[in-house]
Amino acid sequence: MLRIRIKKELWLSVFVLVAAGCLATGVTSAQAIPRGGYAHPEILIQPEELKELTDKKDPTIRIIDVREKGKYLAGHVPGAVHVWRPELVDKNHPIPGMMASREQMENLLGSLGISEKHTLIIYSDGPDNGRLWWILAFYGLPFHQLRILDGGLDGWKAKGYATETESPKFEKTTFHLPKEAKGKKPLLCSLPEVKSALKQADRVVLDVRSKKEVIGEEIKEGAVKGGRIPGVTWIEWSEVLIAEGPFKGYWKSAEEIKKIFSAKGVTPEKEIFMY
Repeated sequence: MLRIRIKKELWLSVFVLVAAGCLATGVTSAQAIPRGGYAHPEILIQPEELKELTDKKDPTIRIIDVREKGKYLAGHVPGAVHVWRPELVDKNHPIPGMMASREQMENLLGSLGISEKHTLIIYSDGPDNGRLWWILAFYGLPFHQLRILDGGLDGWKAKGYATETESPKFEKTTFHLPKEAKGKKPLLCSLPEVKSALKQADRVVLDVRSKKEVIGEEIKEGAVKGGRIPGVTWIEWSEVLIAEGPFKGYWKSAEEIKKIFSAKGVTPEKEIFMY
C-alpha cells in the first residue's frame, strides 16, 4: 500500500485514497457494477443505496452537492445542501486557493445543519467533490463518515431517480472537527517536499488536471501561471472513471486503475505527491 502525501491544491483526493493508494491486491465483484478491489470500499456509495436512505428520510445522513449554485438550483438529489469551491478555500490566506481553515470548515458545516453524528454523502458532476472530501479527511473525519456518490448526479439520474429544486432548511448546529486531528500530514505536503520528491526514484509527483491545464491552454481562477511542474507525471483525473455505457462516470475497478497507473510508472512501492 502506498504512503501518499498530497499537494495543497488537490481537489481529487478520493482519487488518491480510493483509487491510487488504497487498492487491495485482489478484485472483488460489486453488485451490478463492474468495479471492485478497493481497500476502502466504504467510501463509495451507490445510487441505489442512497435512494433507499432518502426514501426513508434517514436522519443520520447529510447529502452535499458540490456544484455551481445555478446547477444546484436547477435540480439536485432530494435533501441535498449546497457547497461550492469558493467556500472551501482560506479566505484570509494571501495565496489564492489554499485549503479552508479548520474554523472555517466547522462554521460552514454548522451553518448547513451538519453535526458530528452525521454521515456525509458528497457528489458533484466533476472532481470538485474530491476537494471537500480531502479537506474533511485531512481534518480528521473518518472514512466511514465521508462517502462519495459513485456516478455522481448523472449516475443518480440515469437510474431514473427524481431530483428537486427546493433547498432543505436544517437547524444550524455547532460543528466540531475531531480534536485529536490537527491535520493528517500524509494528506498534505510542502513545496520543499515536492522539490525533493522530483529528484528521488522512489517518489512520483503526479499531475491529475485536464490536458488543457497541463499544456497551458487553460488557466484556472487563482492560478499564477499555466502549464505544469517540470518533471511530473500526468494522469488526468477522468481516466479512473468509466467513459461510456450504462456506468458512465462510475469508478473503474481497482485492477483497471492499477494498470493505468503502472503504465505511467506509478507503482505501489512509490510515494505519491499529487496536485
